[in-house]
Amino acid sequence: MQLAIYGAGSTGCYLGGLLQLCGHDVSLICRQRIRDSIVEAGGISLTDYTGQNEKVMPTGLITQLADETFDAVFVTLKCHQLEAAVADLKRLAEDGAQLFFMQNGLGSLDAVQDQLPNNALWQGITPFNILSMDNARFHRGTEGAFVLHRTSITEQLAEQLGAIGFPCELYRDMKPQIYGKLLLNLNNALNAVADQPIKTQLENRKLRRLYATAQREWLQVAAAEGVELGQFTAVKPAWMPVILSLPNWLFLRLAKAMLDIDPHARSSMWEDISMGRKTEIEFLNEAVVKHGEKLGLDTPVNRKISALIHSLERGDTVTLEQLY
Repeated sequence: MQLAIYGAGSTGCYLGGLLQLCGHDVSLICRQRIRDSIVEAGGISLTDYTGQNEKVMPTGLITQLADETFDAVFVTLKCHQLEAAVADLKRLAEDGAQLFFMQNGLGSLDAVQDQLPNNALWQGITPFNILSMDNARFHRGTEGAFVLHRTSITEQLAEQLGAIGFPCELYRDMKPQIYGKLLLNLNNALNAVADQPIKTQLENRKLRRLYATAQREWLQVAAAEGVELGQFTAVKPAWMPVILSLPNWLFLRLAKAMLDIDPHARSSMWEDISMGRKTEIEFLNEAVVKHGEKLGLDTPVNRKISALIHSLERGDTVTLEQLY
């Protein structure tokens, strides 16, 4: 198939590399900086915390769309970047491409979905952490399976990704999965505030309990909305805050899979802050606050986390003590 990654950054380059390994022609639609780094490095290097180390050159590296057509396009832009790309995405969809939006959080499509053909608009989730390294190396630091809307194209891709060792789950209804993924993504901002590797953060009970409280707030809001969260861990979503709140000696014993991650892995929001970029906080913790307000539910921990991220975006100094 002819596939493309629109807005290929860390996650997009990793996904594009995997799809190229599956035997497809993959074009990365990316910034000139990304294109130059891939050309200079002679391709994309894919590594992970389990020892993966592969290199592949995409079929195409595109910095400005012309009249290219694709069978499917995976949109890996940040949520707040989607609106500026509507014209390109509409043209691609009208020329026959299925569009898979891979954004995290809630409400990411609100600004664009009315402008795109409904029969071409699907969603997906990349549940693991990808960091951009030197020499066009993209490193997966945590576990997880791709989650995609079920279509004829994703059924084929799921089989092929599975064959090279990357499981892919397909669903007709993505809302429970998106809500379930948000439960885990509430840590993105907390990790950025903590300014330390995810593994180190999870080994700190005081920080885990903050994470657990943020999760409880979202579970309460989702229950009030009548949405049952999809499960992304070995335990059901309702048990996640319980596990996170355990004393260290018990947590470290029971949560081995959660801690089986690259010791240097950090969240994508930490990376955004460190690079001086706008974050996706309004679609994550801040979305919990807004959904809660509509239902008359207070979400103080997610509100505080959101406020600290906005402070970091402005270049202010923040401390974890401001959360307690």
